[in-house]
Amino acid sequence: MPKNTESSASRISRAYAWLLTVLMLAVGVVTISVVGAHLIHNKQDDASQLMTTLQKSFADNKPDWDYWRDTANVNMHTSFVRVIVRPHAKPTRYYYTKHTQAFLKDDWNTWALWSHVQYQQKHGIYYHLAETKYYGKTKVTYELWLSLNNMIELFKLTLLVIVVMSMIGLLLGIWLIHIFAKRLNQPLVDLTTAAETIVEAKDATYHETLPVPDGPAEVRALGIEFNRLLTSLNQQVIRDHQFVSDASHELRTPLAAIRGHVGLIRRHAKDHPEIVPESLATIESSSLAMQELIERLLSLSRMDHAHLAGDWFDLTKLAQRVATSYPIGDHKPLQVIGTETVLAYAHRDSIEQVVVALLNNAEKYGEDSQITLEVSRTHDRALLSVSDLGPGVADVDKAKVFDRFYRVDASREKQIGGTGLGLAIAKRLIDLNHGELEVIDNHPTGAKFVISLPTNN
Repeated sequence: MPKNTESSASRISRAYAWLLTVLMLAVGVVTISVVGAHLIHNKQDDASQLMTTLQKSFADNKPDWDYWRDTANVNMHTSFVRVIVRPHAKPTRYYYTKHTQAFLKDDWNTWALWSHVQYQQKHGIYYHLAETKYYGKTKVTYELWLSLNNMIELFKLTLLVIVVMSMIGLLLGIWLIHIFAKRLNQPLVDLTTAAETIVEAKDATYHETLPVPDGPAEVRALGIEFNRLLTSLNQQVIRDHQFVSDASHELRTPLAAIRGHVGLIRRHAKDHPEIVPESLATIESSSLAMQELIERLLSLSRMDHAHLAGDWFDLTKLAQRVATSYPIGDHKPLQVIGTETVLAYAHRDSIEQVVVALLNNAEKYGEDSQITLEVSRTHDRALLSVSDLGPGVADVDKAKVFDRFYRVDASREKQIGGTGLGLAIAKRLIDLNHGELEVIDNHPTGAKFVISLPTNN
């Protein structure tokens, strides 16, 4: 089935043409009907007046033509009168106005159009009116023929004017509506052209946007929503590219270590068997690190399309439970501040996972300082913070610590270890719970990671 490639402007123009045509036809029919009815009504009134005047002119059993011509406003060349007098027991007499006998004798092949209207081939259309009166025993029949030819010519002229004006109005209207429709459709054409340019671009930056027109409002809203969709897709592509790049970069180190020790064993195992256990331990630890990195990358990737179901829980009890079960090792015991009930609406297990991740982070970078868990609330948010007294996070790094594989100090990272994905996963989990996670300075020193969760569903 062929695709319909007709533009919106063409559809609007065609619809308007049909509408205007129907409207013009309706106006024309109504106008012609009203004008025709009015003209016929006037002719009927003229005929009635002439008939009344003719009857008044009848005296002494015959019409007084002089009196009738003087009192009746009539054109004797286009109006004809016959009076038939039938006295009792006497011969019938016929009286005619000038030219009437010739009019009636001239190939009188008439056929009725409708009541009182007759047509004669040589003379055209006439309005015929006949009335019979009795004067004693005398029967008098009055007949009038009034020409409708002038009225027909006026009717034709009116019809011609209506047709011509309708055609001019139709053509002019179609032309104007086509221009207007194209102008109205231009923002959509611009959007389509811009979209095609983005699609066909060879070097995409994934920051392209569509032009948003000032109007109409619907097209402007469409452009804004398209840009929101395009931004979302671009961000997803950037995340995917970043995921591949980061994974390749981070997997290179353990893979290089594994390959290096495999080569070392292959070359020197026979002559120096003492290196085998050390190399195997390095291979095992590198493979475990690589396994952990892959699992975290996959977990973070799945979170891009995850949805967490929230429920009510006591944030204070969660903090106390995590602090009790967290292995503190050689560190000072965790300090928990906050005893009152603080309800939050979120996915409890994911929030517990985030708290553990923040405690791990504080343990790594807090330099064996006191770690504090604090629970509080505002009028519409539930707050949980994890703070330490370590060196803290510089202001330039605060906005980047939640990025994947971001290293504040690369030299220290090698000593501390880790995948560099813990805070990125924590931030994504908090986002899925419609919350916020930020890092601020702790006083007198150190860093404080603050979780903010909604207190309504």
